[in-house]
Amino acid sequence: MMTEGQLQDLLRDLLEELMFSRDDADDPLAHLAERTAGIKQIRTYDDACLLTMDKGLVVECDDGAEYQLSIVKSR
Repeated sequence: MMTEGQLQDLLRDLLEELMFSRDDADDPLAHLAERTAGIKQIRTYDDACLLTMDKGLVVECDDGAEYQLSIVKSR
């Protein structure tokens, strides 16, 4: 069974892998990676020092916008 923390780390790793793939036109993920254009940084809630017990990601965009994606187990 996957935990919230494991899912958080998996999603962060996937998004970061895509972000770095967009610089390599030969990478088969390059087309999909283009969709991450505009994302500057991705951090976990722990890395961002948020005062919460929840798991999730903070996505910072090039234009300064910041989004928080919370991961909540529903069953």
